[in-house]
Amino acid sequence: MKRYFSVLAIAFSAILLWSCSKEQEDVHYVPVTPVGKTLLADCPEVARIFNDTTFVVTVGVEETDLHVQTMSGYVQQIYLMKVDTKQPGVRMTVAMPNNSTFIGGGWNRQKLTDMATKMDAPRARVAAMVNGDFWQTTDPINPRGPVHKGGTIVSSAWDYNPLVAQQALTYVGIMDDGKMVIGPRSEYESVKNRLRECTGAGFQMLVDGLFPGTDWNARDPRTAIGYTDDGIVWLLTCDGRKTFGADGLTYKEMAYIFQTLGCVNAANFDGGGSAQMLIRHPIAGVWQIRNSPADGTERPVVNGWAVIVDEP
Repeated sequence: MKRYFSVLAIAFSAILLWSCSKEQEDVHYVPVTPVGKTLLADCPEVARIFNDTTFVVTVGVEETDLHVQTMSGYVQQIYLMKVDTKQPGVRMTVAMPNNSTFIGGGWNRQKLTDMATKMDAPRARVAAMVNGDFWQTTDPINPRGPVHKGGTIVSSAWDYNPLVAQQALTYVGIMDDGKMVIGPRSEYESVKNRLRECTGAGFQMLVDGLFPGTDWNARDPRTAIGYTDDGIVWLLTCDGRKTFGADGLTYKEMAYIFQTLGCVNAANFDGGGSAQMLIRHPIAGVWQIRNSPADGTERPVVNGWAVIVDEP
């Protein structure tokens, strides 16, 4: 009888140990999207992906949302927009309040949803939009860098302030041949007259495909832009400041995300509460802010970048 109970005790202990090991087993989620698979396999800053999903906003425009843990252990919520400018009828353009280039009465701010409403028109539908350049936040407000829209040079001025040294460092533009360009402030004058669309930007995270390094390592909600040699534009927005648990990305982390996606150049736009990504919902047909802005609501901004598609 004693032997019988000993066998039962051993069997019970084995079952208990097996159960505990199963409970403690770290079963990793396997990405299901091409973007998620690529980032997990090849991006040195991505340690783990908890969830990923991709959907088509319209032909030539896809959004991928990812819940990510970076190598430093921080949790991120990232929204990536892939824009194929080789697709007929798909282009990038600067967005401004009330879709107007008139600044005689001073610069204005507007929510992305209102900018999209003003811009949207038959054969020039707004498919997506992100916030753009940094801006002077006290009256009178102004963008930190130049603004070109539809071939009009609205302003060629720079407002660099060493107190906000991460602003007014670069420009993002569309050349008259339709190609995107990102470059330092010092090169702007040499290309100014060939820029059809342009805003200022901040730190350049990729230069000819390489991360140049930086001492700036803060985490924040971010919006950024990058492009490949073959006409793909990537827009990135991430949450931060613990909005729904998100910590925010560093420049280094964004640089390697853009690099993994094949970008040759990438730059940072305004972040914090300004970091916002909008789409026209492909089913409901309404404007929708995709991320969770750090302010808890939409923040009006001085300009943005819109994805325009040739649709009725």
